[in-house]
Amino acid sequence: MVVHAYYEGDARVRRYAESLAAGGHRVDVLALRAPGKPKTEDLRGVHVERLPLGRKRGGTLRYLFEYVWFTFLCGLVLTWRARRYDVVHVHNMPDFLVYAAFWPRVFGRVVLLDVHDLMPEVYCSKFKTSVRHPGIWPIRVQEWLSHRFASACVFATERFRQGAIARGTVRANRSIAVMNAADTTLFDGRAHPWRGPERPGDFVMLYLGTVSHRHGVDQCVRVLPLASKQIPGLKLVIHCKLSEGEGKPLQELKDLARELGVADRVEIGPPLLLQDVPAAMSRASVGVFTPHMDVHIDMALSLKVPEFVAMGVPVVAVRTSIMTSLFREDEVAMFADGDYAAFAAALVRLHQEPAAGKAMAQRAERFTREHAWEAEFAGYVRLLERLARRPVALALVR
Repeated sequence: MVVHAYYEGDARVRRYAESLAAGGHRVDVLALRAPGKPKTEDLRGVHVERLPLGRKRGGTLRYLFEYVWFTFLCGLVLTWRARRYDVVHVHNMPDFLVYAAFWPRVFGRVVLLDVHDLMPEVYCSKFKTSVRHPGIWPIRVQEWLSHRFASACVFATERFRQGAIARGTVRANRSIAVMNAADTTLFDGRAHPWRGPERPGDFVMLYLGTVSHRHGVDQCVRVLPLASKQIPGLKLVIHCKLSEGEGKPLQELKDLARELGVADRVEIGPPLLLQDVPAAMSRASVGVFTPHMDVHIDMALSLKVPEFVAMGVPVVAVRTSIMTSLFREDEVAMFADGDYAAFAAALVRLHQEPAAGKAMAQRAERFTREHAWEAEFAGYVRLLERLARRPVALALVR
C-alpha cells in the first residue's frame, strides 16, 4: 500500500490493509510520517513504514512539492523491491503517485490505483473554477495517464467510476467501486451505545474532519443563533484534522463565532485517534455533514456519514446528489446548502422529538447492511483474483 497520508488516520487504507493482513498476507504500507511517530511500526498485523515527509498546508507549489517528493521517495523504495510484492496498491491523491510503482509494473506485478477523489473535481472545488479551465488541463492529463498506467482502478464511489468512464480515463472492465463503508468492528453501536451528551440539557452537534470553507463548517456556526432560540443547550463540538500551517480556516471559524455572539457555544477539540471516534460519536445528539456545494462535493461521500449511521447517531446533512442517491429523506435529515432556516428546523425537530431522531437513525441502518465492508471487500478480492490469476485468502478483521 502506498498513501500520501498519515496511515493511522486514514480509515479506508487501514481497512484494506488490516483485512488483507487478517487473511495471512504480508502487507507493507509506505506513508507520511507525523511528528513523534516512529519510522516503522506494526499495527494490527500491518507493517507501516513512514517516509521522512509530513503534511504542511500551503498553495499549489507546496502541494506539488509534497506530491513529487513523496512519489520520488516511494519510487526509490519500490524500485529496490520491484519483485517483492504481488500487488502494489496506490491511493490517490495524487493520481501520478501510481508511477512510484513503475518497475513493479514493468516486472509484471499488479498495480492498482485507488481513486479516493477525482483530482480535477477536487482542484476545481479548491480554486473555484470549471473542469474545462486551462489550469485544470494538466491535472486531467495526469489523471488520464495514471488511470491508463494502472492494471486497474478502484473508485471510492460508483459516481466517481462512472465519471472516469465517461471521460475515457478508464475502461469499465478495468475498474470497480469499493464504497467507503464504516468499519463495523470499530463503529459498533453495541460496544458504544448511543446515549447522547453527558450533561443533561445539552444538545451537541458533532463535526469531525477538515476545517475549510468548502467543507462548510461555517454553516454549523451560522445556524447556532437561529436554532439556539428553541434549543437552549445547543452547542457545536468540532474535532478537526489540522496539518502544519493550517490554522487560518480554524481562526476564521472562531472569528465568525465571536461575530455572531455564539463563541460560548462552539467547542474545538483536538483531532481524535480513529479508535476514539466511536466514543465521541456516542456522546453526540446529532452528526453533521454540511459542505458547500460544488462539482466535487456533489459527488463525494464523507466517510463520517456512514460512520455516524453505523453508530446509530441521527445525521443532518446538505442535500447533494450522492447523498440522495444513497439515503432516503426519512433516513437522513437533509437541507439545501445555505438554507439555515431549514437546517435550524431539522435540529429543533430532532431536539423536540428525540424518538423521531432515533427512528430516523434506525431506518438508516439499511445503508450499513447494504454496504457492509464484507461485501465491498469481497468485490476487491475478486478483482485481485482476476488480475493475479489465482485465489486470494480471505479472512475479514473481527
